[in-house]
Amino acid sequence: MQRVTSPVQDGAIGELFHATPDAVLVMAGDQLVVSNAPAERLFWGDPARIDLSSVRATPEGATLHRVELPPYGVVDVIRRSVSGFDVFILRDVTRAVRQSDGLRRIADVSRALIGAAPSVTAVAQRLVTEAKEMTGAAYSALLLLKAGSTTETSHFVYDAPRHLFPAHMPRVVGLLAVPITSRASARLDDIRGHPAGVGLPGVHPPIGPLVAVPVLAGDAVVGELAVANPPGDRVFDDIDQQLLEDLAAHVAVAVRWAQQGEQQRELELQRQEVVDTARHDIRTPLGAGKGYAQLLSQRREQMSPEQVQTALAGLIDAFDRIESFSERLLVDERNTLVGVTPQWAEVEVAEVLERIARDAEASTGRRAVVVDVAAGTPPYLAGDPEMVREVLDNLVGNALKHAPNGTLVVVSARSEGDQVRLDVRDQGPGIPDSEQSRLFERWTRTDSSRSRQLPGYGLGLSIVKRLVTAHGGTLGLSSRPGEGATFWVTFPVTAPTARQEPV
Repeated sequence: MQRVTSPVQDGAIGELFHATPDAVLVMAGDQLVVSNAPAERLFWGDPARIDLSSVRATPEGATLHRVELPPYGVVDVIRRSVSGFDVFILRDVTRAVRQSDGLRRIADVSRALIGAAPSVTAVAQRLVTEAKEMTGAAYSALLLLKAGSTTETSHFVYDAPRHLFPAHMPRVVGLLAVPITSRASARLDDIRGHPAGVGLPGVHPPIGPLVAVPVLAGDAVVGELAVANPPGDRVFDDIDQQLLEDLAAHVAVAVRWAQQGEQQRELELQRQEVVDTARHDIRTPLGAGKGYAQLLSQRREQMSPEQVQTALAGLIDAFDRIESFSERLLVDERNTLVGVTPQWAEVEVAEVLERIARDAEASTGRRAVVVDVAAGTPPYLAGDPEMVREVLDNLVGNALKHAPNGTLVVVSARSEGDQVRLDVRDQGPGIPDSEQSRLFERWTRTDSSRSRQLPGYGLGLSIVKRLVTAHGGTLGLSSRPGEGATFWVTFPVTAPTARQEPV
């Protein structure tokens, strides 16, 4: 667009120049004749920044046109024909359009996030991308504080090249701390040289202009949302700041919603774990009870009164243990697992091992477990009787499952300092070193178990770890392929005096 020297005569155009605060361009074809002062300010002295071809192609005065003014502006344009010239009247509506579009975007993203069930990380990532696009920034980031802290972050997400940020969570110090400690927005044309321009992550994008706003949930500051541009790039204005503040208000709601969703999913997983654990643990007393019942049904006439009484006692004990599992492994009214705090008592070592052996014989129909209590072993250990029995049931059950038919499982006890150590040794295929480190994690099964299609959920040893740890004991295993496996646990000889917290 070139400017021509033909003067604009006094009259309609001249009056228009003085009567309107809007920008006015007078054109002769594609050439600029003259522009008024508002137009010079709007176009920074360069009217060629705007493309009016779409306006020129329509009938005079027929339509109000909305035209983009690069790089970030928007103008409404009306065309008139006066004294043979095309007169374009332009009104800068950038603020109103950006605010309206920004608020609409915020409303849309809020509906999308509240209607879905994303993770906190997914919510944060969507919001930082929205912040970047809404303000035209080069970079954007969102950090969320750990509960109760003003310096430690629980989440840090950004929309920028990954290599420009560190892999670790940044601490909220220096410039990052300003919106959080002041509870107010910070808008800087250039952070370089700013007194608080420290405390950014050790690796971060080159930053000049910056807007950072606090994320508030009620009266609490829960995080910070920021956008930035490289040095020398466009500085942010009050519209950018206002839109970022409006978005930050929705951040708190969306994050809280996502946190609730994550907690609900965690509770559902926890409930499923309770069901799976109960299903796993009930199998042992159920098998023992079934064995005793079959023994009484098929061989009662050949049994002595003492043997009948032992079988009946074992059957009652099996039902008692099933009932105990049902009560202890349900979810309480606060939706948390109960039954992981030991109810301390004295547990007779020899007696509990003999009961394990009797139940194994009842469930397998043969002598399957041998008990060996070493000399000097304390007669009692300290622990929750039900939990101690559950630990042994899981270890012996695993051993019986992996031991070749007809081989014996040895359960032994010995003194180990102020602890009683219990070993369960089988003659099975053994466990490779590569699999041993993960055996006490949930849902972990050995390759041998899977290849032989042995029943199980991969929960038993994780239950053992949880219960032994709750007693302050230790656990481990020793195994080589082809040489069987020995799993061992320890329990204290005396109960601790301090109350134990749930594990």
